[in-house]
Amino acid sequence: MRGGRPHDGDAPLLIRMRAAAPGVSLGFLGEGPQDVQFLREDLADLELGNIAGTGPETRIEPLLEDRFVGVVRAGHPLLDGGVTLAGFATADHLNHSRRGRFTGPIDTALAEHGLERGVVAVHPTFAPALLALLDTDFVGILGEHVHSATARRFGPATFPIPLDLPSLRLSLAWHPRYEADPAHARLRGLVGEVVRSELGDDTG
Repeated sequence: MRGGRPHDGDAPLLIRMRAAAPGVSLGFLGEGPQDVQFLREDLADLELGNIAGTGPETRIEPLLEDRFVGVVRAGHPLLDGGVTLAGFATADHLNHSRRGRFTGPIDTALAEHGLERGVVAVHPTFAPALLALLDTDFVGILGEHVHSATARRFGPATFPIPLDLPSLRLSLAWHPRYEADPAHARLRGLVGEVVRSELGDDTG
């Protein structure tokens, strides 16, 4: 069975899956820059992420609400005296975006204050961006719960972003063709259990 798109911190899912269904293998797909209909074209069984604009032929299960926080190396000068909006905007930033996007909600919120930031590079996932942050003065953005397991291993510092930002909703999505499929339902259940147990269920 093919898995959904990649997500940082997959080890708990793999451990749980191996115990519950030892004969099943998961394949994690990357997402290219184009809006490919992975689920409709049966290229993936599940999508896990901040899902929007999927169209009517998609089932969506919200898993948790998260918030954006800033992340820097321990001892970063930005943290001296507290993070200000001006200091945050003028820092050199690293983005992570599956689609290679240089801008997002952070930039929209900064523009409302007449500010913009400089993005040095965009990584496809959070993990390589985090590694680059540890030895530099670059600033990154993460989902406080979504990436917490990965970040804790490396000991960076996080801080509240001084902006009014939308929440980050982590959801599962699948095509209706698999709605009643027992194996697919079991996979959905396992992924949901792992996400909620590892990251915390904030959906109420």
